[in-house]
Amino acid sequence: MFKKILYADDLSKRAVKALEVALNLARIHGAALTILNVREDFLNKDEMVMLRVDVSDFQGKIKEKALAARKRIQSDIEALKGQDVKTEILLREGKPSKEVIAVAQELDVDLIVVGSHGVTTLKDKVFGTTAEAVVHQASRNVLSVWTRE
Repeated sequence: MFKKILYADDLSKRAVKALEVALNLARIHGAALTILNVREDFLNKDEMVMLRVDVSDFQGKIKEKALAARKRIQSDIEALKGQDVKTEILLREGKPSKEVIAVAQELDVDLIVVGSHGVTTLKDKVFGTTAEAVVHQASRNVLSVWTRE
C-alpha cells in the first residue's frame, strides 16, 4: 500500500516515538523512508549584512548544525534497530510545515508521518502546530503520531 513514506523529524526526544512508527510502517510495507529535518532560520543574507553578521561564519555554523542533525538521525535509526529499512535523510531550511508539504509533493510520497504533542505554547495556540498544518494542508495521507509523554 505504501511505497514511499516521508517522516518529518524535529529531532526532539519525543520525536523518536514517531520515528519508530515510521520505521515499522516502512518495514511492513517494504517502503522507502525519507526522513526530513527542517530548520527555520530567522535571518536571510540581506538581514545578516544589515546586522553586520559574517555570512561565511553563519554558513559554517549552518553546516555544523546540518552535520549534527544528520548524525542524530542516524543515531536514532540505529537505536531503533532500523538499519534494515531503506532510508534517506533530507535536511531543508524554511518553514517546517511548508517544507514537509513541498517535499511530499516533490517525492510523490504515499504517506507523511508527523509527531504530534498537542498544543502546549501560546505560539502553538495562535499559529497552530506543524503537525496540524500538515494534516490540514497536505494532499497526501498523513499519520499523526501522539508523542506526548
